[in-house]
Amino acid sequence: MLKQDSIANFINENVDQSYSPSRYIIAFSGGLDSSALLHNIVYLKEKKPIIAIHVNHQISEYSEKWENYCIDAAKGYGIEIFVERVTIDRNSPDGIECEMRNKRYGAIRKYIQKGDCLMTGHHRDDQAETLLLSMVRGSSEDGLSGIKPIQNFYGALLLRPLLNFSRKDLQLYAEQNDLKWIEDPSNQDNSIDRNFLRNDILPRLENRWMSIDKRFFKVTRLALESSERSNDLAKIDLNTLGDIDRIDADGFSMLSQNRRRNLLRYILKRRGIEQPKFNQMMEGIKILSSLIKNKKNNHLEWPSIDIYHYDKKLFFVEQSKCINIKKKIKIFPDKILELDGNMGKLKLSPANKGNISPEIAKLGLDVTYRKGGEKIKPIGRKYSHKLKNLFQEKKIYPWMRGKIPLLKYRNELVCVGNLWVAEKFHKQNGYSLIWSEKPDIN
Repeated sequence: MLKQDSIANFINENVDQSYSPSRYIIAFSGGLDSSALLHNIVYLKEKKPIIAIHVNHQISEYSEKWENYCIDAAKGYGIEIFVERVTIDRNSPDGIECEMRNKRYGAIRKYIQKGDCLMTGHHRDDQAETLLLSMVRGSSEDGLSGIKPIQNFYGALLLRPLLNFSRKDLQLYAEQNDLKWIEDPSNQDNSIDRNFLRNDILPRLENRWMSIDKRFFKVTRLALESSERSNDLAKIDLNTLGDIDRIDADGFSMLSQNRRRNLLRYILKRRGIEQPKFNQMMEGIKILSSLIKNKKNNHLEWPSIDIYHYDKKLFFVEQSKCINIKKKIKIFPDKILELDGNMGKLKLSPANKGNISPEIAKLGLDVTYRKGGEKIKPIGRKYSHKLKNLFQEKKIYPWMRGKIPLLKYRNELVCVGNLWVAEKFHKQNGYSLIWSEKPDIN
Protein backbone atom coordinates (compact mmCIF):
# COMPACT_ATOMS: atom_id res chain seq x y z
CA MET A 1 0.00 0.00 0.00
CA LEU A 2 1.26 3.47 -0.91
CA LYS A 3 1.90 5.62 2.14
CA GLN A 4 2.95 9.19 2.77
CA ASP A 5 6.58 8.18 3.28
CA SER A 6 6.79 5.55 0.51
CA ILE A 7 8.60 7.71 -2.03
CA ALA A 8 10.92 9.13 0.61
CA ASN A 9 11.83 5.55 1.56
CA PHE A 10 12.41 4.64 -2.10
CA ILE A 11 14.79 7.59 -2.51
CA ASN A 12 16.69 6.70 0.67
CA GLU A 13 17.04 3.05 -0.38
CA ASN A 14 17.90 3.54 -4.07
CA VAL A 15 19.70 6.87 -4.45
CA ASP A 16 23.31 7.19 -3.35
CA GLN A 17 23.51 9.34 -0.24
CA SER A 18 26.16 11.48 -1.92
CA TYR A 19 23.64 12.46 -4.60
CA SER A 20 21.53 15.32 -3.35
CA PRO A 21 18.91 16.25 -5.99
CA SER A 22 18.74 19.97 -6.70
CA ARG A 23 15.13 19.76 -7.98
CA TYR A 24 12.35 17.23 -8.31
CA ILE A 25 10.88 17.14 -11.83
CA ILE A 26 7.52 15.34 -12.13
CA ALA A 27 6.22 14.05 -15.48
CA PHE A 28 2.58 15.00 -14.94
CA SER A 29 -0.09 13.68 -17.31
CA GLY A 30 -2.96 14.23 -14.88
CA GLY A 31 -3.75 10.51 -14.77
CA LEU A 32 -4.06 8.43 -11.62
CA ASP A 33 -0.40 7.41 -11.34
CA SER A 34 1.18 10.85 -11.87
CA SER A 35 -1.48 12.48 -9.68
CA ALA A 36 -0.62 10.15 -6.79
CA LEU A 37 3.08 10.72 -7.43
CA LEU A 38 2.79 14.50 -7.44
CA HIS A 39 0.68 14.54 -4.27
CA ASN A 40 3.17 12.32 -2.45
CA ILE A 41 6.18 14.38 -3.59
CA VAL A 42 4.61 17.67 -2.52
CA TYR A 43 4.46 16.41 1.04
CA LEU A 44 8.01 15.13 1.27
CA LYS A 45 9.70 16.33 4.43
CA GLU A 46 12.78 17.18 2.36
CA LYS A 47 11.83 20.56 0.88
CA LYS A 48 13.28 21.11 -2.57
CA PRO A 49 11.97 22.88 -5.67
CA ILE A 50 9.31 20.83 -7.43
CA ILE A 51 8.51 21.33 -11.10
CA ALA A 52 5.76 19.59 -13.05
CA ILE A 53 5.98 19.05 -16.80
CA HIS A 54 2.90 18.24 -18.84
CA VAL A 55 3.40 16.98 -22.40
CA ASN A 56 0.38 17.55 -24.62
CA HIS A 57 0.46 14.95 -27.41
CA GLN A 58 -2.34 16.76 -29.27
CA ILE A 59 -3.96 13.53 -30.46
CA SER A 60 -7.16 13.54 -28.37
CA GLU A 61 -10.17 15.80 -28.56
CA TYR A 62 -9.65 16.29 -24.80
CA SER A 63 -5.97 17.30 -25.05
CA GLU A 64 -6.56 20.97 -24.34
CA LYS A 65 -8.93 20.19 -21.48
CA TRP A 66 -6.33 17.90 -19.89
CA GLU A 67 -3.63 20.52 -20.33
CA ASN A 68 -5.73 23.10 -18.50
CA TYR A 69 -6.56 20.60 -15.78
CA CYS A 70 -2.87 19.91 -15.13
CA ILE A 71 -2.07 23.61 -15.01
CA ASP A 72 -4.81 24.17 -12.42
CA ALA A 73 -3.75 21.13 -10.38
CA ALA A 74 -0.13 22.31 -10.23
CA LYS A 75 -1.25 25.80 -9.21
CA GLY A 76 -3.34 24.22 -6.46
CA TYR A 77 -0.16 22.73 -5.02
CA GLY A 78 1.69 26.00 -5.50
CA ILE A 79 4.29 24.51 -7.81
CA GLU A 80 5.58 25.63 -11.20
CA ILE A 81 4.40 23.75 -14.29
CA PHE A 82 5.65 23.80 -17.87
CA VAL A 83 3.60 22.61 -20.83
CA GLU A 84 5.13 21.18 -23.99
CA ARG A 85 3.06 20.45 -27.08
CA VAL A 86 4.42 17.81 -29.43
CA THR A 87 3.37 16.54 -32.84
CA ILE A 88 2.87 12.79 -33.12
CA ASP A 89 3.45 10.84 -36.32
CA ARG A 90 0.61 8.33 -36.26
CA ASN A 91 2.31 6.37 -39.06
CA SER A 92 5.66 6.03 -37.30
CA PRO A 93 7.26 2.65 -38.16
CA ASP A 94 8.04 2.23 -34.44
CA GLY A 95 4.34 2.37 -33.53
CA ILE A 96 2.36 5.18 -31.99
CA GLU A 97 3.15 4.21 -28.37
CA CYS A 98 6.91 4.33 -29.01
CA GLU A 99 6.52 7.56 -30.98
CA MET A 100 4.63 9.20 -28.11
CA ARG A 101 7.18 8.00 -25.55
CA ASN A 102 10.12 9.30 -27.58
CA LYS A 103 8.47 12.68 -28.14
CA ARG A 104 7.49 12.89 -24.48
CA TYR A 105 10.97 12.26 -23.14
CA GLY A 106 12.42 14.53 -25.81
CA ALA A 107 10.17 17.34 -24.59
CA ILE A 108 10.99 16.70 -20.93
CA ARG A 109 14.71 16.66 -21.68
CA LYS A 110 14.61 20.38 -22.49
CA TYR A 111 13.99 21.17 -18.83
CA ILE A 112 16.52 18.81 -17.30
CA GLN A 113 19.55 20.25 -15.53
CA LYS A 114 22.50 18.41 -14.04
CA GLY A 115 21.63 17.28 -10.52
CA ASP A 116 17.88 17.06 -11.12
CA CYS A 117 15.74 14.10 -10.14
CA LEU A 118 13.08 13.27 -12.74
CA MET A 119 10.22 11.02 -11.62
CA THR A 120 7.54 9.19 -13.57
CA GLY A 121 4.50 7.36 -12.22
CA HIS A 122 5.04 3.89 -13.69
CA HIS A 123 3.59 1.21 -11.42
CA ARG A 124 3.59 -2.58 -11.08
CA ASP A 125 0.78 -3.09 -13.60
CA ASP A 126 2.78 -1.11 -16.17
CA GLN A 127 5.73 -3.39 -15.43
CA ALA A 128 3.64 -6.51 -16.06
CA GLU A 129 2.39 -5.13 -19.38
CA THR A 130 5.92 -4.19 -20.44
CA LEU A 131 7.26 -7.66 -19.59
CA LEU A 132 4.54 -9.39 -21.63
CA LEU A 133 5.14 -7.06 -24.58
CA SER A 134 8.88 -7.80 -24.39
CA MET A 135 8.22 -11.55 -24.34
CA VAL A 136 5.91 -11.33 -27.35
CA ARG A 137 8.58 -9.36 -29.24
CA GLY A 138 11.32 -11.83 -28.35
CA SER A 139 13.40 -9.32 -26.39
CA SER A 140 16.78 -9.97 -24.79
CA GLU A 141 17.34 -10.12 -21.02
CA ASP A 142 17.69 -6.35 -21.05
CA GLY A 143 14.18 -6.08 -22.52
CA LEU A 144 12.83 -8.66 -20.08
CA SER A 145 14.12 -6.55 -17.19
CA GLY A 146 11.30 -4.17 -18.05
CA ILE A 147 11.02 -0.62 -16.75
CA LYS A 148 14.13 0.30 -14.76
CA PRO A 149 13.53 1.73 -11.26
CA ILE A 150 16.50 4.09 -11.61
CA GLN A 151 18.45 5.33 -14.64
CA ASN A 152 20.74 8.14 -15.68
CA PHE A 153 18.97 10.73 -17.81
CA TYR A 154 21.14 13.44 -19.42
CA GLY A 155 22.97 14.41 -16.25
CA ALA A 156 19.95 13.79 -14.02
CA LEU A 157 18.50 10.71 -12.33
CA LEU A 158 15.28 9.18 -13.65
CA LEU A 159 13.35 7.46 -10.85
CA ARG A 160 10.21 5.31 -10.95
CA PRO A 161 9.35 5.14 -7.25
CA LEU A 162 5.89 3.58 -7.74
CA LEU A 163 7.03 0.39 -9.51
CA ASN A 164 6.46 -1.67 -6.39
CA PHE A 165 2.81 -0.59 -6.13
CA SER A 166 -0.19 -1.77 -8.13
CA ARG A 167 -2.77 0.43 -9.78
CA LYS A 168 -5.19 -0.63 -7.02
CA ASP A 169 -2.70 0.65 -4.43
CA LEU A 170 -2.54 4.00 -6.19
CA GLN A 171 -6.31 4.23 -6.52
CA LEU A 172 -6.77 3.53 -2.82
CA TYR A 173 -4.20 6.20 -1.97
CA ALA A 174 -5.91 8.70 -4.26
CA GLU A 175 -9.34 8.01 -2.75
CA GLN A 176 -8.02 8.30 0.80
CA ASN A 177 -6.53 11.70 -0.06
CA ASP A 178 -9.55 12.93 -2.06
CA LEU A 179 -7.51 13.23 -5.26
CA LYS A 180 -9.01 13.74 -8.68
CA TRP A 181 -7.47 12.51 -11.91
CA ILE A 182 -8.00 12.23 -15.65
CA GLU A 183 -9.36 9.06 -17.27
CA ASP A 184 -8.18 8.75 -20.86
CA PRO A 185 -10.90 6.98 -22.93
CA SER A 186 -8.26 5.79 -25.42
CA ASN A 187 -7.06 3.38 -22.71
CA GLN A 188 -10.08 1.24 -23.61
CA ASP A 189 -8.94 0.88 -27.23
CA ASN A 190 -7.84 -2.76 -27.41
CA SER A 191 -6.41 -2.33 -30.89
CA ILE A 192 -3.37 -0.96 -29.02
CA ASP A 193 -1.24 -3.87 -27.78
CA ARG A 194 -0.67 -2.52 -24.28
CA ASN A 195 -4.39 -1.84 -23.79
CA PHE A 196 -5.23 -5.34 -25.02
CA LEU A 197 -2.92 -6.83 -22.39
CA ARG A 198 -4.21 -4.48 -19.67
CA ASN A 199 -7.93 -4.89 -20.37
CA ASP A 200 -8.16 -8.47 -21.61
CA ILE A 201 -5.15 -10.72 -20.93
CA LEU A 202 -3.91 -9.59 -17.50
CA PRO A 203 -7.35 -9.73 -15.79
CA ARG A 204 -7.74 -13.32 -16.98
CA LEU A 205 -4.28 -14.24 -15.76
CA GLU A 206 -5.06 -12.61 -12.43
CA ASN A 207 -8.26 -14.66 -12.11
CA ARG A 208 -6.25 -17.85 -12.67
CA TRP A 209 -3.12 -16.92 -10.66
CA MET A 210 -3.58 -14.48 -7.80
CA SER A 211 -1.06 -11.61 -7.59
CA ILE A 212 0.33 -12.42 -11.03
CA ASP A 213 1.65 -8.86 -11.23
CA LYS A 214 3.94 -9.54 -8.25
CA ARG A 215 5.29 -12.64 -9.98
CA PHE A 216 5.95 -10.68 -13.15
CA PHE A 217 7.64 -8.00 -11.08
CA LYS A 218 9.94 -10.67 -9.61
CA VAL A 219 10.81 -11.87 -13.12
CA THR A 220 11.82 -8.36 -14.18
CA ARG A 221 13.99 -7.97 -11.06
CA LEU A 222 15.78 -11.25 -11.79
CA ALA A 223 16.21 -10.29 -15.45
CA LEU A 224 17.61 -6.93 -14.36
CA GLU A 225 20.15 -8.69 -12.12
CA SER A 226 21.12 -10.95 -15.03
CA SER A 227 21.40 -7.96 -17.38
CA GLU A 228 23.62 -6.13 -14.91
CA ARG A 229 25.89 -9.19 -14.60
CA SER A 230 26.16 -9.31 -18.39
CA ASN A 231 27.06 -5.62 -18.44
CA ASP A 232 29.71 -6.18 -15.77
CA LEU A 233 31.25 -8.97 -17.83
CA ALA A 234 31.12 -6.84 -20.99
CA LYS A 235 32.91 -4.01 -19.16
CA ILE A 236 35.72 -6.41 -18.20
CA ASP A 237 36.04 -7.67 -21.79
CA LEU A 238 35.94 -4.16 -23.20
CA ASN A 239 38.60 -2.87 -20.81
CA THR A 240 40.79 -5.83 -21.79
CA LEU A 241 40.32 -5.52 -25.56
CA GLY A 242 39.98 -1.79 -26.23
CA ASP A 243 37.18 0.78 -26.15
CA ILE A 244 33.85 1.50 -27.81
CA ASP A 245 35.63 2.72 -30.98
CA ARG A 246 37.94 -0.25 -31.56
CA ILE A 247 38.82 -3.60 -30.01
CA ASP A 248 41.55 -6.19 -30.52
CA ALA A 249 40.33 -8.66 -33.17
CA ASP A 250 42.31 -11.71 -32.03
CA GLY A 251 41.22 -11.17 -28.42
CA PHE A 252 37.63 -10.89 -29.55
CA SER A 253 37.87 -14.17 -31.48
CA MET A 254 39.12 -15.96 -28.35
CA LEU A 255 35.95 -15.10 -26.41
CA SER A 256 33.08 -17.58 -26.29
CA GLN A 257 30.17 -17.01 -28.67
CA ASN A 258 28.03 -15.72 -25.81
CA ARG A 259 30.66 -13.25 -24.67
CA ARG A 260 31.19 -11.99 -28.23
CA ARG A 261 27.50 -11.25 -28.62
CA ASN A 262 27.37 -9.77 -25.15
CA LEU A 263 30.32 -7.46 -25.86
CA LEU A 264 28.89 -6.28 -29.19
CA ARG A 265 25.51 -5.53 -27.60
CA TYR A 266 27.22 -3.59 -24.83
CA ILE A 267 29.32 -1.54 -27.27
CA LEU A 268 26.28 -0.67 -29.38
CA LYS A 269 24.32 0.25 -26.26
CA ARG A 270 27.15 2.52 -25.06
CA ARG A 271 27.21 4.19 -28.46
CA GLY A 272 23.43 4.65 -28.48
CA ILE A 273 23.02 2.42 -31.53
CA GLU A 274 19.93 0.29 -32.12
CA GLN A 275 20.55 -3.39 -31.44
CA PRO A 276 20.42 -5.74 -34.45
CA LYS A 277 17.78 -8.45 -34.50
CA PHE A 278 18.74 -11.86 -33.08
CA ASN A 279 19.35 -13.47 -36.48
CA GLN A 280 21.38 -10.44 -37.61
CA MET A 281 23.55 -10.74 -34.53
CA MET A 282 24.15 -14.48 -35.05
CA GLU A 283 25.03 -13.97 -38.71
CA GLY A 284 27.18 -10.94 -37.87
CA ILE A 285 29.27 -12.96 -35.41
CA LYS A 286 29.91 -15.54 -38.15
CA ILE A 287 31.01 -12.88 -40.62
CA LEU A 288 33.35 -11.17 -38.14
CA SER A 289 34.85 -14.51 -37.07
CA SER A 290 35.51 -15.38 -40.71
CA LEU A 291 37.15 -12.02 -41.42
CA ILE A 292 39.43 -12.39 -38.40
CA LYS A 293 40.31 -16.01 -39.14
CA ASN A 294 41.13 -15.33 -42.79
CA LYS A 295 42.85 -11.99 -41.99
CA LYS A 296 40.66 -10.13 -44.48
CA ASN A 297 40.31 -6.35 -44.46
CA ASN A 298 36.58 -6.08 -44.95
CA HIS A 299 33.52 -5.09 -42.97
CA LEU A 300 30.13 -6.06 -41.60
CA GLU A 301 27.19 -3.77 -42.32
CA TRP A 302 24.46 -3.37 -39.72
CA PRO A 303 21.73 -0.72 -39.51
CA SER A 304 23.39 2.57 -38.48
CA ILE A 305 26.88 1.10 -37.97
CA ASP A 306 29.63 -0.77 -39.84
CA ILE A 307 32.23 -2.95 -38.13
CA TYR A 308 35.56 -3.02 -40.00
CA HIS A 309 38.30 -5.58 -39.60
CA TYR A 310 41.55 -3.73 -40.26
CA ASP A 311 45.08 -3.84 -38.88
CA LYS A 312 44.18 -6.66 -36.44
CA LYS A 313 41.41 -4.60 -34.88
CA LEU A 314 37.64 -4.28 -35.15
CA PHE A 315 36.55 -0.67 -35.70
CA PHE A 316 33.02 0.56 -35.00
CA VAL A 317 32.12 3.20 -37.57
CA GLU A 318 28.73 4.91 -37.50
CA GLN A 319 27.25 5.51 -40.89
CA SER A 320 27.45 9.24 -41.58
CA LYS A 321 25.67 11.30 -44.16
CA CYS A 322 26.97 10.57 -47.63
CA ILE A 323 29.31 13.05 -49.27
CA ASN A 324 27.92 14.56 -52.43
CA ILE A 325 30.73 13.74 -54.85
CA LYS A 326 28.83 15.20 -57.82
CA LYS A 327 28.47 18.67 -56.33
CA LYS A 328 30.99 21.06 -57.86
CA ILE A 329 32.86 22.96 -55.16
CA LYS A 330 35.76 25.40 -55.39
CA ILE A 331 37.99 26.65 -52.62
CA PHE A 332 39.65 30.07 -52.67
CA PRO A 333 42.34 31.52 -50.40
CA ASP A 334 41.25 32.64 -46.93
CA LYS A 335 37.74 31.26 -47.38
CA ILE A 336 36.58 28.52 -45.01
CA LEU A 337 34.94 25.56 -46.70
CA GLU A 338 32.85 23.22 -44.54
CA LEU A 339 32.93 19.65 -45.83
CA ASP A 340 30.01 17.22 -45.96
CA GLY A 341 29.84 14.12 -43.79
CA ASN A 342 31.37 15.68 -40.64
CA MET A 343 34.75 15.78 -42.35
CA GLY A 344 35.81 19.12 -40.92
CA LYS A 345 36.76 22.42 -42.58
CA LEU A 346 39.30 23.48 -45.21
CA LYS A 347 41.11 26.77 -45.65
CA LEU A 348 43.93 27.87 -47.99
CA SER A 349 46.19 30.09 -45.91
CA PRO A 350 49.44 31.87 -46.93
CA ALA A 351 52.41 30.64 -44.92
CA ASN A 352 56.21 30.73 -44.92
CA LYS A 353 56.22 27.00 -45.36
CA GLY A 354 53.25 27.00 -47.70
CA ASN A 355 53.77 24.77 -50.70
CA ILE A 356 50.83 25.25 -53.08
CA SER A 357 51.51 27.69 -55.89
CA PRO A 358 49.80 31.07 -55.26
CA GLU A 359 49.06 31.48 -58.96
CA ILE A 360 46.71 28.51 -59.12
CA ALA A 361 45.38 28.89 -55.56
CA LYS A 362 44.07 32.38 -56.32
CA LEU A 363 42.17 31.03 -59.32
CA GLY A 364 40.37 28.57 -57.09
CA LEU A 365 40.86 24.82 -56.75
CA ASP A 366 38.21 22.19 -57.33
CA VAL A 367 37.36 20.04 -54.30
CA THR A 368 36.63 16.47 -55.34
CA TYR A 369 36.83 12.96 -53.94
CA ARG A 370 38.43 9.71 -54.93
CA LYS A 371 36.92 7.74 -57.78
CA GLY A 372 39.76 5.24 -58.28
CA GLY A 373 42.99 5.18 -60.28
CA GLU A 374 44.23 8.65 -59.19
CA LYS A 375 47.99 9.24 -59.16
CA ILE A 376 50.20 11.96 -57.69
CA LYS A 377 53.93 12.67 -57.56
CA PRO A 378 54.33 14.09 -54.06
CA ILE A 379 57.05 16.57 -53.12
CA GLY A 380 60.31 14.73 -52.52
CA ARG A 381 59.33 11.54 -54.35
CA LYS A 382 61.03 10.25 -57.48
CA TYR A 383 57.97 8.73 -59.06
CA SER A 384 54.22 9.08 -59.28
CA HIS A 385 52.22 6.88 -56.92
CA LYS A 386 48.69 5.60 -56.96
CA LEU A 387 46.60 7.04 -54.14
CA LYS A 388 45.67 3.48 -53.21
CA ASN A 389 49.33 2.71 -52.45
CA LEU A 390 49.91 5.98 -50.59
CA PHE A 391 46.87 5.38 -48.43
CA GLN A 392 48.06 1.86 -47.63
CA GLU A 393 51.54 3.15 -46.83
CA LYS A 394 50.18 5.74 -44.40
CA LYS A 395 47.62 3.24 -43.03
CA ILE A 396 44.66 5.47 -43.80
CA TYR A 397 41.50 3.71 -42.66
CA PRO A 398 39.77 2.09 -45.68
CA TRP A 399 36.40 3.65 -44.75
CA MET A 400 37.95 7.14 -44.74
CA ARG A 401 39.79 6.97 -48.08
CA GLY A 402 36.81 7.98 -50.18
CA LYS A 403 36.07 10.92 -47.84
CA ILE A 404 39.46 12.63 -47.99
CA PRO A 405 39.18 15.84 -50.06
CA LEU A 406 41.25 16.05 -53.23
CA LEU A 407 42.13 19.51 -54.58
CA LYS A 408 42.52 19.76 -58.35
CA TYR A 409 43.49 22.39 -60.90
CA ARG A 410 42.20 21.78 -64.42
CA ASN A 411 41.57 18.13 -63.52
CA GLU A 412 45.13 17.61 -62.26
CA LEU A 413 45.68 16.56 -58.68
CA VAL A 414 47.21 19.38 -56.61
CA CYS A 415 47.01 17.86 -53.13
CA VAL A 416 45.41 15.04 -51.16
CA GLY A 417 43.91 16.64 -48.07
CA ASN A 418 46.82 17.98 -46.06
CA LEU A 419 48.76 14.74 -46.61
CA TRP A 420 50.57 15.18 -49.95
CA VAL A 421 51.12 18.02 -52.43
CA ALA A 422 51.97 17.41 -56.09
CA GLU A 423 55.51 18.50 -56.92
CA LYS A 424 54.26 20.08 -60.16
CA PHE A 425 52.21 22.64 -58.23
CA HIS A 426 54.69 23.16 -55.42
CA LYS A 427 56.05 26.62 -54.67
CA GLN A 428 57.83 28.01 -51.62
CA ASN A 429 56.00 30.70 -49.64
CA GLY A 430 52.75 29.64 -51.24
CA TYR A 431 49.57 28.41 -49.58
CA SER A 432 49.08 25.68 -47.01
CA LEU A 433 45.87 23.69 -46.83
CA ILE A 434 44.59 23.89 -43.27
CA TRP A 435 42.27 21.01 -42.43
CA SER A 436 40.59 21.78 -39.10
CA GLU A 437 38.22 19.56 -37.13
CA LYS A 438 39.58 16.66 -39.13
CA PRO A 439 38.30 13.27 -37.97
CA ASP A 440 40.62 10.40 -37.10
CA ILE A 441 41.79 9.00 -40.45
CA ASN A 442 44.62 6.63 -39.42
